[in-house]
Amino acid sequence: MSIQTWLSKFTKNVANQSKVVAIVQPDGVYFSGQDVASLPTFMPLLHDWQETLLTAFQSADVKDIALDIVLHSSFYHIYQIDKPSIPSQEWEGALPFLLKDLTSEKVMNIVAQAVALPNGNKIQCYVITKSLVQDLVKRLSEANVRLERLLVEDDVWAHVPGVPSSFLLLQRSKKSQYKVSAMVAGTCVFQRTIRGVTSPLVGDNASSLQLDSIALELQRSVDYLSSQLKGTTIHQLKVCCDDEDSELLAQELTQRLNVNVTPLAVPAQHCGAILATTALQDNFQIDLYLESLKPKKEPLGLATVLTSWSVVALAIVIAWGWLGIEQRHLNAQVNQLKAQQIVLKKQTDELNAKLAKHQASPVKVAAAERLKLDIKAHQAALSSLENYKNAPSAGFSGVMSALANISSSDISLNYIKVDGESFDLKGLARSPEVVPRWIKQFKQELNLVGRSFDRLSIGRNEQQLVTFELSTKRESN
Repeated sequence: MSIQTWLSKFTKNVANQSKVVAIVQPDGVYFSGQDVASLPTFMPLLHDWQETLLTAFQSADVKDIALDIVLHSSFYHIYQIDKPSIPSQEWEGALPFLLKDLTSEKVMNIVAQAVALPNGNKIQCYVITKSLVQDLVKRLSEANVRLERLLVEDDVWAHVPGVPSSFLLLQRSKKSQYKVSAMVAGTCVFQRTIRGVTSPLVGDNASSLQLDSIALELQRSVDYLSSQLKGTTIHQLKVCCDDEDSELLAQELTQRLNVNVTPLAVPAQHCGAILATTALQDNFQIDLYLESLKPKKEPLGLATVLTSWSVVALAIVIAWGWLGIEQRHLNAQVNQLKAQQIVLKKQTDELNAKLAKHQASPVKVAAAERLKLDIKAHQAALSSLENYKNAPSAGFSGVMSALANISSSDISLNYIKVDGESFDLKGLARSPEVVPRWIKQFKQELNLVGRSFDRLSIGRNEQQLVTFELSTKRESN
């Protein structure tokens, strides 16, 4: 067993764990995660949501994952209190005592986290019982699942993509009540449960009285927020209600309210599905799984230290013995190589002695030099013959045929020079402009394409005929 394999038993690579988000809703648990395809997107609620969560993991054989949980608003409480005059880093320890008069739970049995509200001196506190968190962590740990974050849905709703920075939200999860919330700059600043109104609000089985009632409650909330939120105006109401026609509900509310009402998602989706997608982000402000609740690494006990030292000592002894065996084996190889070196050195000395006695004949050396010169001369002759042989192969006849193919009654050639380095033409033309036009036809012939000229001169002779001259090399003065 390698050292890496042995150490891997005591360490876990947290970065490689798959990430799963679970949305706890009254009708069940919604899941999302990019790396765990075996999980269902929705698991109906069993006896309680924790059992439903664990059953889903067991059915999908999901282990060794990092889990984010988003709690429904029925599992936590929200309080607004004056902003304490202590640094925000110390709020975690002070909040249970600041909330002791607002909650019936004991101070030591609550977990609280808060966020400062914009445009004011208030903070909003989210409270949950410590026993719920501890029991949840224990059950997940037994299933080899690591709790990463414990989020609240009010904070997640404020970060739904594609919504304005400030808006109202009318939301209802399946098997739950209608709730209106206000979001300002990514923070939920207002929540209110609308009681006495049941689903559906629109459709064949709906009652217009219920729609008027909820519209009245919404208008009261809008008026209240207008008076409380100084410098912030909310003109948009988003609708996301399960078991409702969101577009039809938005149209009905638009007729009854003085704000713009639109569906939160088009096409409509379940509240849990929208939360499952949004919760994949990392910019949330509330996480009720505080650092103080996370498992602490236990210090090494005496028995563990003694066992570790025993293992280390045993490994050292084994390594020492193995190195001793290897040392003896290497020494034997070194001795063998030294013996071979002595034999080879003796043979080398004998060969050097024979080489010193052997003297080359001056006559043979001179003959070898003459043969080398003769070979070089023959090679030069062969090279010349090869160049001479290849010169015609370039196809001077092809050049002449190409010139014949582009012949023109306006051009008369009286001088053609073609060799490996030059291509010169002289002749008469009917007019100066026909010469460039004739040269352009070179592109049509394979043997002429690519040839270029260094000089083109056009003039007239004594008979006033147009003459032209094309040359590949400029004549020296």
